[in-house]
Amino acid sequence: MDSTSITRSVVISAPRSTVWAAITDADKVAQWFGQQAEIDLAVGGRAEFTWDGHGTSRAIVTEVDEPNCFGFRWAADRDTDPVEGNSTLVRFTLAEHESGTELTVTETGFDTLDRDADARNQQREGNIQGWHAELDELVAYLHGVKA
Repeated sequence: MDSTSITRSVVISAPRSTVWAAITDADKVAQWFGQQAEIDLAVGGRAEFTWDGHGTSRAIVTEVDEPNCFGFRWAADRDTDPVEGNSTLVRFTLAEHESGTELTVTETGFDTLDRDADARNQQREGNIQGWHAELDELVAYLHGVKA
């Protein structure tokens, strides 16, 4: 098992342009990824994702290649800025699929977190559960069902 990254793919019955908007437009992101979002959609732009009761994850946009890839580096701890040693890299890749769009999320860098091995593993395990739930919410949102 790879203990340094997470990868999850889902197939969404929607065109890439629709999926792209759902992962990059802050108003749409807030419908499935937390309750509030802000995204400056430019490399180096800032982003924030807020979950009621859980705080805000701050990020820096690292990649914008519409409608193929979107990436950001986000802090592993809530309410802190992402810097070396406290952040991981998230990359969304969109591809055509016979049923619509295949969206793959890859999160890397758990091995670079300034924490002991147990804490890094706990962070990764929590994010595995998080991406599972969040991507299910994205699929439901784009299929017209409120999660």
